[in-house]
Amino acid sequence: MKQFKLTFIIALFCTGLLKAQTIIDCNSLRYDREVFTSVDILSNVVYGANINSGNANEILIMDIYLPAGDTASVRPLIVWAHGGSFIGGTKNDPDISQLATAFAKRGYVCASISYRLGIPVPIGEANATKAVYRAVQDMKAAVRFFRKDAATTNQYKIDPNMIFAGGSSAGAFTALHLAYLNEVSELPSVIDTTLLGNIEGESGNPGYSSEVNAVVNLCGALGSKEYIVPGDIPFVSLHGTMDQTVPYSSDTIYLLGIFPILEVDGSFAANQYANTISVDNEMYTYFGAGHVPYLSNSSYMDTTVRFVSNFLYSLLSCTPRNPDPLPNTFGTTFVSDFDHLNEHVKVYPNPAGESVIVQSEFEIESLELYDISGRLIRIESEINKTIVKVDRKSLKPGFYLLNVQVQRGKFLAKIYFE
Repeated sequence: MKQFKLTFIIALFCTGLLKAQTIIDCNSLRYDREVFTSVDILSNVVYGANINSGNANEILIMDIYLPAGDTASVRPLIVWAHGGSFIGGTKNDPDISQLATAFAKRGYVCASISYRLGIPVPIGEANATKAVYRAVQDMKAAVRFFRKDAATTNQYKIDPNMIFAGGSSAGAFTALHLAYLNEVSELPSVIDTTLLGNIEGESGNPGYSSEVNAVVNLCGALGSKEYIVPGDIPFVSLHGTMDQTVPYSSDTIYLLGIFPILEVDGSFAANQYANTISVDNEMYTYFGAGHVPYLSNSSYMDTTVRFVSNFLYSLLSCTPRNPDPLPNTFGTTFVSDFDHLNEHVKVYPNPAGESVIVQSEFEIESLELYDISGRLIRIESEINKTIVKVDRKSLKPGFYLLNVQVQRGKFLAKIYFE
């Protein structure tokens, strides 16, 4: 699939995509704005099955979101995968549900898939890599499901030449690796295809293509940015500079903030590398934000939907009506400021018992405490001191993220309450 972008362009002129393009009216609001008021959801549609990490057969299901009352004869599809570090999460997670609903209201068909979870002991690079591989195989089966449907019963009225893969966090890992880890020669050495199946996998719907036309990467990463090669398909990325779960650039990823499992290239590294080899991509940086900020913040979600919508709408050969939803501030300067603040803001003791001390050479304006999933659990504002004690109160043992706003910028510390 390394030359699939070229194949996609040929298909535009020679096959069904030309037919589909003729019914996309760029003068209408469809695909650019919400034109449907409600969405029909088909729950627990079976798309395949495979052996999971516990050596048991697992039925693979998905929810399909359809624009209610839509009469279009052919529509683009987005296959979404949820987050959860490959050990948790469901197809009903609120961020994926909101994204699928928002794009179905624009006229897309969306599928939120379940996929095989689990990273067995010992937790490390080998088993984490296998978890990603299983998820990719499952997502490929879901893509093939819709191509099979388009070629047979055509229940969902999908254009097989307008299929996009997207995801949040671990789901974004899955979508990225589906698109770019697509040559046998690229497979990590820990992948035994005899035991785990070949690169296409055996999760269902054989005989149909699993290729996609673009990737939506929300706070994800690649095992190596060099999986992307000239001529590859486009991708759009959104990521926070303060992400302590999936690195914004190139760094180690930790499972549950504890177990170092993979060296990865985050969204910014992938964006910069893709630019050097002329692979079409766009990136929006959540300046100063942590992991999946759209999960609990409607403003971030609105920006995410608009930026992704604009990117996909452009791939449909239309011009978005609102091309700049919010300033797109990249994190290069911020990273430098962060390194500078690291010398001037101290958080101790760490690990901590009943409290931690935040000490800064600059006046502390506010504090935000998040759990490891990125959920805001406490905020203190208008502090205006250089030393602050943060009490544990009723917090359970574990890792937390402390976002410190000082006069010169923001500082993020990972703390552990024993």
